Order: sequence, then structure tokens, then C-alpha cells
Amino acid sequence: MKTMLITGGTDGIGKGMALHYLTKGYDVIAVGSSINKGERLLEDARNMGKESQLTFIQADLSLVKENLRVVKLVSDKVDALDGLVLCAASLKPQKSYTETQEHFEFTFALYYLSRYVLCYQLKNLLEKAKSPVIINVCAPGMSGKVNWDDIQMQHNYNGQNAQFHGSRLNDLLGVSFTQKDNIKKVSCLLFNPMAARTPGAAKMGEGNPFMKLTMKLYYKFCGKDVSEIVKIIDEVTAKVVSAQTDSKVDSKAASNTNSKATSNTASKAASKAASKATSNTASKAASKATSNTASMLSAYKLNQPVDLNGD
Repeated sequence: MKTMLITGGTDGIGKGMALHYLTKGYDVIAVGSSINKGERLLEDARNMGKESQLTFIQADLSLVKENLRVVKLVSDKVDALDGLVLCAASLKPQKSYTETQEHFEFTFALYYLSRYVLCYQLKNLLEKAKSPVIINVCAPGMSGKVNWDDIQMQHNYNGQNAQFHGSRLNDLLGVSFTQKDNIKKVSCLLFNPMAARTPGAAKMGEGNPFMKLTMKLYYKFCGKDVSEIVKIIDEVTAKVVSAQTDSKVDSKAASNTNSKATSNTASKAASKAASKATSNTASKAASKATSNTASMLSAYKLNQPVDLNGD
């Protein structure tokens, strides 16, 4: 039976993904910070007759030590991991610069650092599955630049800007993970849900009345229900995994096979994204982000990506 690990799995898109995979017959490990939400998810699984397939882990993923605890619990429980779905985030912008107990800025720690740690620490477990995939729900494609001089946004702090900055760092995480993956078995998908009608969406723009009203109207008229978002993620994931699998069958015909595995539109979009992601500028930025992050985590004994100082 396949196993999916879902962070932020007790609310919003994460919960939708958890219930979706339970319906498909997967074992699901859902990680969330709220015990009450975890109990409600367990109740939903019980009503579906899927309680035995669900494991809930309560954890504060803004702390590196909690991410490492989750890694150990998962590693002790399963021999292989078919998918890692990264949804944990706080959509409510922080009003001021706030550090965790480990002295990382909160949004940076939860939205980016947690995903970095989980991707690399669970890589070996993912590679033991037949067609493993990482689905990072992180709003990729955010315009702007990474602030290398103040990567945790300590100076002139703005909560919403910190969220946008986290999205850019996750973009680079996707690029660097793929570049530094010598085995090339894990498919990596960065997904932007745009406007998902979730409880957390109501917190968007708090502290800025104009932004809050704008987001409220946008979500009302342009937003999608969680079930629609989950369907899109599932369809895109299937295409990505299919293309990855087909490329292994005949590496010489990989580009031709990938083209057949996806729709014409998806193929053009993938080619365009790949072109941007592998550009020299993106490559250097991704390596720089990885190296900087690894330095921040030097006090922890982690499985580090290869070639940290690569160009």
C-alpha cells in the first residue's frame, strides 16, 4: 500500500489532500500543529471507514527539531514513502518580526526552512518507493528578488513581504533539489493554488484593510473550492510522475516520451518552466540559497544535498 506524508494535513488544501488519498486507498500520515484539528481529521477518517489508514502527528513545524522528530517517526513507521505533500503555512501575516525558540524568523522557518529540511531528510525514504513525488504547495512564480543580505527579513519587516519572500525561496528549493539530485528518481512539483477557499484564506491581508477587501473579493469571484484544487493537483501530479517514469524506460527518447505523456499545453508550459529553471542565473541563485540554508543549519546533524558549493 502506498504512503503519503502531508504537512498542514489537518486543514485547508492539506486536509483535502489527506482525505483524497484516503479515498484512493493510501496510508496517510498527516502532520498538523492543532490536536483538535487532528482529532477532527481522525473522526472524518473514521466516518469513511479509513481510520486504520490514517496516522496523525502533532508537531510545530516552525521548529527544526520538530521537523527532525517527524522524520524519525515516519522513518520508524514505514520502509518507503511514495509522496511528500508540503502544505504547512500560516496565511495570517505576522504583524512584526517574530523569532521561534531556535531564533529563526517564524514565516521563514515554517514556510521555507521546514520544507528544506523535510525534502532532504526524507529523500532516502522517498527513493525506496517506485514513483516518489514531492508536491510543494508554495505559490511559485512570485515576482521580485531574494534579499540575500537579509534573507530572514529582519530589517523593515513586513509580514506579507515575508510570505512572498518565502515563495521565492521555495522556487529555488525546487530548482536546487532537482539539480543536486544525482539519482533523479523523485519527481518534484511546485504548485500555486492561486485562490483556494479555505479557512486560512480569510486571514489573508490582515492588518491592511484595502488588501483584505481585495483578497476577499478575489477569493469570492475567482477562488476555487478545495475539492477543485485537489483534483487539479492530482491530475498534474499524475502527468509529472508519468513523464518521469517514461523517461526512465528509454532515456534516449526522454524528450519525445515526455511530450506524449503530457498535453500540448502542459508540454509547452513545462518546457518554458524548465528553460527558466535551468538558466544560469536560476542555477546560481538556487545553489546560493542551498548553501546559505545549509550554513544556518550547521548546528544540526542533517543529510545535506551534494555539491553545496557548486555553481
